[in-house]
Amino acid sequence: MSEFKGQPLLSIIVPVYNNAKTLPALMQQLRLVTAVEVIFIDDGSTDRSLDVIRHQLKLFEDGRLIVAQHGGAASARNQGIAVAKGIYIVFVDADDEVDGLVLNNIIKTHLINQQSQIDLVLFVRNGQAHDMSLNEANRFQLMQVMLNMPVVTSYEGVGPEQFNKFYRTQLSRDANLTFNESLHMGEDMLFNVTACQVATNVRFVPAVYYQYLPTAQSTTRRLSFDIVANSQCFLEVLLPKVPITLSAAKVADTVVMDSRR
Repeated sequence: MSEFKGQPLLSIIVPVYNNAKTLPALMQQLRLVTAVEVIFIDDGSTDRSLDVIRHQLKLFEDGRLIVAQHGGAASARNQGIAVAKGIYIVFVDADDEVDGLVLNNIIKTHLINQQSQIDLVLFVRNGQAHDMSLNEANRFQLMQVMLNMPVVTSYEGVGPEQFNKFYRTQLSRDANLTFNESLHMGEDMLFNVTACQVATNVRFVPAVYYQYLPTAQSTTRRLSFDIVANSQCFLEVLLPKVPITLSAAKVADTVVMDSRR
């Protein structure tokens, strides 16, 4: 049993779509983490994913299952955000790897008894843990990082992905921070850019608990959707959110990337 009582410190949101092969190992690691709730959203799986979740869910101290129709990862994550009870939320893909012991230590070290209200917890590869209040300059730099654009200031290890970041739940709710369900690529960038806009305080933690594993099922490997239409939608939503110099750079970057694909 967990030594922590009361509201979970962290809600771990796990979208699942045909991940029966990778789920057992992931769930075993997530069971090592205390002071959290784990929310599995089955996104209309057609394999044995539901059976795997139901079989192992009883071993979790605080685990929940949402069974949904297939709507994509963005839809599944949004459903998790809507019901999360934790002080922070984090996203884990069901075909990736998590080190439960490292994650557990991060929670105990950086979330329990924190003296300041942190909006975002970002993970870097080296350095020392430190907090930063966002101003116009460093907010712009952080937005560049979230859009996968080069920056002079180093945020080594921080990327545009939705994983490996903690978001304060109440901030997300107040800002209506959700994933754009019209997009197949880029929805994580938009989510993080918006998070940068509304966040005030950021904590940088030099730790690696998450291993992204590209697979045949990953969205970046399944380019069957209309890339041009997706990019147009992405840019239409992005342009009002960021300064014009950054939006112009991202338009150029998107055109180059689409031509390569």
